[in-house]
Amino acid sequence: MSANLNHRSGGAGKIAVTITWVILGIAVFSPALAAEDIREDENGVCLGIALVGSGLHVDSEYPADFFIKDGGGGLKLDIGYRFNPVFTLEFGITGATHETSVQNISALISIAQFVGHYRFSPDRPFRPYLKGGFCGCSLELTEGALSARAEGGGVILGGGFKFFFTPHFSLGLDYTYNIIHFERAQLSFQGLSYQTEIDEEGAMSTLSLAFGYAF
Repeated sequence: MSANLNHRSGGAGKIAVTITWVILGIAVFSPALAAEDIREDENGVCLGIALVGSGLHVDSEYPADFFIKDGGGGLKLDIGYRFNPVFTLEFGITGATHETSVQNISALISIAQFVGHYRFSPDRPFRPYLKGGFCGCSLELTEGALSARAEGGGVILGGGFKFFFTPHFSLGLDYTYNIIHFERAQLSFQGLSYQTEIDEEGAMSTLSLAFGYAF
């Protein structure tokens, strides 16, 4: 995908005000909940939904006459299994839309992620964690009946925290950095398509406000 897909700054900070209020709320309620028994079961299924602010970064050797705007956003859905109080495996799907420098061209970023979470302080309401894993990514540009899609895979690094108000319900903040190697590109128009191999490096970062439920 050697077209000029460059990132413009401005960022996922659009949800910064909401996040500030969340952190303030946690600071207020944490002492009151610290004495409560908010521990989950030793193992079990957990579900989550998150509001996502996203940024896309794609390397290009060409001048930037076309770019995907920063400040995109979307949703993330995930399901995981808790093997013990500190370790969880999770599968998630993230979809985010971005505007581009051309008004009638839109960009959709889809990422499937398989990650492991290591959580600290599992017996406390406030539980920070680190995570790492693998991802598959699709970046699609659409203009009417014409679409161009790049696909690839990569690795994930990230972390965040969850704050448990009850043994089942949590609210948290998550940062994820996806390092992506785009390997295939496909151009489609009215049922016809052309596919080729490519070699492009890129990355996607997300900042998410996450709502979770643990069974």
